[in-house]
Amino acid sequence: MTRLNPFDHGGPVSGEHFAGRASEGAAVVSRLSNHIGVVVTAPRRYGKSSLIKQATEVLAASEPAPAIVHVNLLQAGTLGTAAELMVRRHYQVPGGPWHRLKNVLPGFVKRLRVQPTMTIDATGSPVFSFAPSVGTPDLQLVIDDVYATLNEIGARRPAVLFLDEFQAAVELDTHLPRQLKALADQYRNVSLVLARSKQHVMEALVLSQGAPLYKMLEQIALGEIPVDDWVPFLVKRARRGGRPFAEEGLARVVHEMAGPVPFDVQQLAYEAFNQADTTIERDTLEVALSELVRHRASDYATTFEGLPAGGRRVLKVLAAGTTASVGSAEFATLARLSDSSSVHKAVTQLIELELVVLRTGVPAIEDLFFAAWLRVVLDEH
Repeated sequence: MTRLNPFDHGGPVSGEHFAGRASEGAAVVSRLSNHIGVVVTAPRRYGKSSLIKQATEVLAASEPAPAIVHVNLLQAGTLGTAAELMVRRHYQVPGGPWHRLKNVLPGFVKRLRVQPTMTIDATGSPVFSFAPSVGTPDLQLVIDDVYATLNEIGARRPAVLFLDEFQAAVELDTHLPRQLKALADQYRNVSLVLARSKQHVMEALVLSQGAPLYKMLEQIALGEIPVDDWVPFLVKRARRGGRPFAEEGLARVVHEMAGPVPFDVQQLAYEAFNQADTTIERDTLEVALSELVRHRASDYATTFEGLPAGGRRVLKVLAAGTTASVGSAEFATLARLSDSSSVHKAVTQLIELELVVLRTGVPAIEDLFFAAWLRVVLDEH
């Protein structure tokens, strides 16, 4: 019998699918409730968007209901599309003052100094667009007007502008970070929320002295979710789905095999649930891991083959689980590199490519499924 899988890893999660991060979630809710901006930083797939989604849903359940405008800048691709999405999401804010007018759409558009073209989609909702001839200065005015109207709403309830994948900001408009700083300075009733994984990008835009948004936002850095938070979550979800773990300790094994990245833990649990008959056994976890590695093998091979030879050899040594320190002569010998300086250069490049991360200060392969694929390659050779 087909059962609904109780684990969700396809995108940002919230509610019963959200694991751990109680203190971080409470911190975000508190700040958004009080018009304080935040920047959430973490490695890839650590749940930045999920944390903010969870926090905004908690906030939305309170009174008065918040006004939240969420735009993914990377998905937007252009400043024009980003402006269109901001306008559309802003229009959809429940309880916006324009919704009290007899002519809602004209009343809303009147608040924008640059008038968009309006069409109606299949659901009956308005879609706003700007012609390609609308230049950057006019699109900046649109963003100004959205921020100003959010600030007006924020005088009576929480108002949030959440810009995900903020590293794309300078690709859309090099002046956008400084524009946002000016707006945040002028309009104090809006919580500006930014999220991105690449630390060096956030340093340049937000965190380091001289950055456009330096000291404008409170940083919330996400670390690993403790295994003691994962175990009860995994056990409860599997039991609710009707295929429990044969032993509670197997939930800890899921974390050992996939952790510490939350996305990967949920994905391995998802696949294990699919592979199980009535209960999740140790063998079920092994089969699930093999399946996930097999699904990604082609992509892993493409990534691996595109690396310089030194980087490939460093990854193989890391995947093999050597006890040698990365800075030691022994590691350089295992990686067949001339010296520790060559190892450092290769590791730095792998970190920039987000294939390697520092865990407790020690380089490790970021994706444990990739590491498992590498071990298969090593066994075959």
